[in-house]
Amino acid sequence: MFRNSRIRVLGPVDLDTFDGVVAIGGRRMRALLGMLVMSACHAVTVDRLTQAVWGDDPPPSADSSLQSYISRLRHLLGAEAVVNENGSYTLIVGHDDVDALQFERLLLSAMEHRSEPVECLALCRQALDLWRGLPYGELCDEDPFRLEALRLEELRMVAMELSLESELELGRNELVVAELESLVEEYPYRERLWHLLITALLCDGRRVEAMRHCARLRQVLAEAGLEVTDVVLDLEHQILGGTEPANCG
Repeated sequence: MFRNSRIRVLGPVDLDTFDGVVAIGGRRMRALLGMLVMSACHAVTVDRLTQAVWGDDPPPSADSSLQSYISRLRHLLGAEAVVNENGSYTLIVGHDDVDALQFERLLLSAMEHRSEPVECLALCRQALDLWRGLPYGELCDEDPFRLEALRLEELRMVAMELSLESELELGRNELVVAELESLVEEYPYRERLWHLLITALLCDGRRVEAMRHCARLRQVLAEAGLEVTDVVLDLEHQILGGTEPANCG
């Protein structure tokens, strides 16, 4: 819908235009736009918007201030971008008008092309390139943005894992190992990353290192009070049996 511009929430909330990045006012304006983005193309009541902007203690002037903020958003996004109906406001956008919506569309397409590693990897890279920091910026730890920020972060990890899986299938074992060794240190309880690392080491013929990382994963799981999964057991059997994983490039 927007011409030469896109709302960005995969990082600080702002507006990316043909002429450059435009700041969206102060924290209250960013919270208002963020709340509308979270419910894009769906009505958001004035009460919910007020809660997002001021929390539990809105000022007496909240209603008039909210209308002023909406007017400023319409000036930035277009007169028809924010619709008022029955005491609620709706942000009218398409998938390419918001980076988070574009990211989810690209990730879904990547998952649909999982059996085509070149296409899948290209889509994952496009999706991940949209990220600039924590979702919704400084709002990410506040209600009502916290759960949505966590959801988007989980999808970012899925996109990262899928891109590494595609790299592995393309035979880029050494590059994958180097990145995964760093990632398992940063996200030690993310089992999928460990599985990909161990598989990459096996594909690269580094069986001793693969077994060492299996042992480390067992330790991590034990410290969290968890049992090893069948995937770990299968990988250990492949190491001991001298077989190569099926998804080696």
